[in-house]
Amino acid sequence: MSPTTPGMEECPSLTWLTQVRTVWVEALSLNYAVRTEALARLLPAPLEPELHEGSAWVQVLMSSLREMRPQGLLGLAGFNFYQVSYRAAVRYRNTEGHWRRGGYFVRSETNDALMRRIGNALTEFKFHEFGGADIVMAREADALTFAVDPLPSFPGGRLVGVLNTRPLPGPPAGSVWKSLEALHEPLIECYDAFGVSDGYVYVLTIDREPWNARFVQPVDLYCEYMQDGALAGQARLDSVLHLRECPYRWRPLRRERIPGAP
Repeated sequence: MSPTTPGMEECPSLTWLTQVRTVWVEALSLNYAVRTEALARLLPAPLEPELHEGSAWVQVLMSSLREMRPQGLLGLAGFNFYQVSYRAAVRYRNTEGHWRRGGYFVRSETNDALMRRIGNALTEFKFHEFGGADIVMAREADALTFAVDPLPSFPGGRLVGVLNTRPLPGPPAGSVWKSLEALHEPLIECYDAFGVSDGYVYVLTIDREPWNARFVQPVDLYCEYMQDGALAGQARLDSVLHLRECPYRWRPLRRERIPGAP
């Protein structure tokens, strides 16, 4: 699923931090088709947009993370918090000349100040700057309401919406995907997160249970980053996915030298 290629090495100093587990609850994926050149401007070399159905893609992923903790500890020792991440589908060609595909986070926020400090302190792999926000999610019957209000120090990520979580029979009108299976490989089966720093691409791999997600219908939705922010006029909401629960586990961090880097 995520092979270790010649030249890759583990980052042992972060082993205890990257071998963690959690459960995503009430997870959302807002799937945006984005103009290729607009996304390319947000990516560090050697990453480039991975195109599917003629477009680049950014998924706004939001969930309640429950009992996050190092593997081996009981759930009561973990953290519960909300997180929203803007994951771009990307790829890069490694030193062996092979393409490796994964995700790059162009923006992320959490409502937990400690998790934010930990994420931003790990300078050995700088995936992104972790922003702070007030975040809520609330369910009433089939209606799931959510809101993200960023701190003044991290503007541009206001996100509010209401979803009808009753599964749709298929993709919504206007979606480029013909079925849930069609987007499964491009957008769901994405297990590597990339960071770029100091001449290396860092690879954080996730092991998880199947994403039993379903298409759902937004009743109301506003995403500042896409509609009025960094990708204003460059992105179109294609579809929304929802899943109730999925366990996650992180593997030890790996890295490989960027081709041509000193």
